[in-house]
Amino acid sequence: MIRAILAFALVAAALAAGHLLIDEKGYVLIAFNNTTIEGTIVAFVIMFVLGFIALWLVLKLLKTLLRMYGKTTGFWRGKKALKAQQVWQQGLWASINDDSAVVQSTFNKGQAPEEWQDAQQALLAKAALQQGDKAQALAHLQSISDAAQSKVPKLWLDANQNEQALALLDAPMAEKKPTQAAVSSYLAGLLQAEKYAELAAAINQHYKRLDWSQAQWQAFMARWFNANVELAIGQFEQLPKALKVQSEALYMQSQARAGQWQNLLPTLQKWLKKGQYQAFADVVVHAKNPDVKLRSSLQDALKKHPEQPQLLFAMGCLANAAGEYELAAKVFDNCQLTELDRTHLKPVLNSYEQTQQFQKAYLLLAAK
Repeated sequence: MIRAILAFALVAAALAAGHLLIDEKGYVLIAFNNTTIEGTIVAFVIMFVLGFIALWLVLKLLKTLLRMYGKTTGFWRGKKALKAQQVWQQGLWASINDDSAVVQSTFNKGQAPEEWQDAQQALLAKAALQQGDKAQALAHLQSISDAAQSKVPKLWLDANQNEQALALLDAPMAEKKPTQAAVSSYLAGLLQAEKYAELAAAINQHYKRLDWSQAQWQAFMARWFNANVELAIGQFEQLPKALKVQSEALYMQSQARAGQWQNLLPTLQKWLKKGQYQAFADVVVHAKNPDVKLRSSLQDALKKHPEQPQLLFAMGCLANAAGEYELAAKVFDNCQLTELDRTHLKPVLNSYEQTQQFQKAYLLLAAK
């Protein structure tokens, strides 16, 4: 704009200078309808320059005002976005720390950025579940968009909506290579929905996709076997060999806990013959209504190997399970009880309590 003004000014100056050189001021006449404007060239040049300057100033002012308006609206927009981001971060960290009250209060004060609205509803649903408010959790889960529903099947499971969770997992599980998260949630859903036949088939088909530790597998298998004791034998036989090895003890413990000795007797007798006394004791510690043949086999082994502490402890467990608390307490008095973990202490404490030997039970617990 400045260059244009300077160019017009130079042209006007040249025109005016030409007339001055020849001692002629020049004359301009403008007539339009009934309006007539007349004057010298110098006067019109000055007016023309002043008009350009005024126009430039007006445009400059408008540009400045527009820039100020843009900065102002951008400031408030940026401040709003910053607040939403802070709300989201506070809510996320509170959820990571399982502080459900802070999650709810944070999102009550403000909303997360638009792209995290579904995640915000998921965090609120999780917080409601932690507080035992399943109705509120369902309301938040239903507010999640359809596109994001497949990401929250575990929350539906926790809200006891098993069928909904499994339906959400149909598409991910139909893929050629389902993700570990999908497989994990699918197995949990089948277990919670008590669909044990489908669970056995799913484990056989997809267990290699799960990068679970041995502890994770054992925890899952323990829930499975304990939830369905009567059919556990069939479920156990369907397992892949790799899972059978690490879950055999859990299966046998669940069967011992349910008094299903007919399924365990051959294996337990084999363990006694092979000297696998610790494995034997780890099973019978959970015993209920012990089998007569099993006790006879244990007595024979104990006669041959009276120095084995695991066999003596196992005898005490079977006596306690049979309701012979006096005998069990006497047997446990001769065991090295301080070396046992809390799981193995349960029959010991029960026998002491049933025989009114509370001091022994107290001292045993205090030693732990």
